[in-house]
Amino acid sequence: MIDPRLRLLVAVSEHGTVTAAAEALFRSPSGVSRQLKDLAAELDVDLLERHGRRVRLTPAGQRLVTHARRLHAQWEAALSDTTAAARQLCGPLSLGGFPTSIPSILAPVALRLRGRHRMLEPVVHEIESGELLHAVESGGVDLGLLVADEATSRVAASHVEVSGVLDDPIDLLVPEGHRFAHGAEIGLEDAAEEEWVSGHPHQDAYRELLTATRAVGYAPRVAHFARELTATAALVAAGLGVAAVPRLAMTVPHPGVVQVPLTRGQVPRRRVLLALRHGSRENPRVAAAVTAVGEVSRALCPERLPEAGRPA
Repeated sequence: MIDPRLRLLVAVSEHGTVTAAAEALFRSPSGVSRQLKDLAAELDVDLLERHGRRVRLTPAGQRLVTHARRLHAQWEAALSDTTAAARQLCGPLSLGGFPTSIPSILAPVALRLRGRHRMLEPVVHEIESGELLHAVESGGVDLGLLVADEATSRVAASHVEVSGVLDDPIDLLVPEGHRFAHGAEIGLEDAAEEEWVSGHPHQDAYRELLTATRAVGYAPRVAHFARELTATAALVAAGLGVAAVPRLAMTVPHPGVVQVPLTRGQVPRRRVLLALRHGSRENPRVAAAVTAVGEVSRALCPERLPEAGRPA
C-alpha cells in the first residue's frame, strides 16, 4: 500500500494551501498538516515552505510529488488488474460533478450502478468544475464530470485522463410575457440589451455566460446573482432579467418562465468532459461507471460527442 500521506502532498502542490487541499479530500486542515509534518520528520527533509499566505514545495517536496504521481499511476494499474479478478464488483466508488450534472447524469448513473452491482457503493459529490481535476488527481473522487474551459488544456497528461462526454446547448430563460417567449428565430446576439441573472464570478454559470456572449460580440449586464437554478428562475419569472441555462440543467419545470432554444447565429454550447486518473480506466469499478455515464448521456437530448468516453 502506498503511503496515503503522499496523496496529501500531491493535493497541497495542486491547491497551494493546506486548507484547500483538505477541502478537496474531505479532510480536516489540522489533520492534513499534522500528517505532512510527520512525513517530513520521517524523511528528515523539509517538504513545504511558507510563501505569503500560501505554501509551496521545497525542491525535495517537488521531487517527492513527481515520484508520488508515478507511484499512484502504477497503483491504479495494479488495482485495476486485481479488481478484474474479482467475481463481483464491491466497495465505494466516488463520483464528482458540477451541480447541474447531478440530476441529469450522475444520479441516473448511481442508480444504474446500484441496480447492476448490489455490493458497489457509488457516492456522489457536488464539485465545481474548477476544482474537479484537482479532486480526481488527489484522490478525492475516482472520476468526475466537468465543463471544459481554458484550464482543461493545462491538464498534465501523465496524471489525469480527460475525455468528451457530450455537447450541451445553452438556452435562454425568459419570463412568460417576454418578447422572446414565442419568437421563432432567436440568437444570443438579440439579447445584447437585456439585463441578466447569472451565477457568481467563481461559478460555472457565470463563466459560461461570459464566454458565450463574448463570442457574439458583447459583455452581459448582470443585474442579479443567484447560485441555484431555482433562485435564478424565480428572478427571471419576476421580470428582473433573462438567464442563459444549459439544457441539461432544466430537468424540472419552473413556473413563470419559458425556456427558449437559440436557433439563429452561433448557438453557444458547453462541452462536458469526463476525468479519471491514468491507470484507472481498466479498473472494473471505474469501467462500469464510465459505461453508465456513456449510456445516460446517449439518452439525453444534447448532442453526444463522436468519441465520448474515450481520451480526447
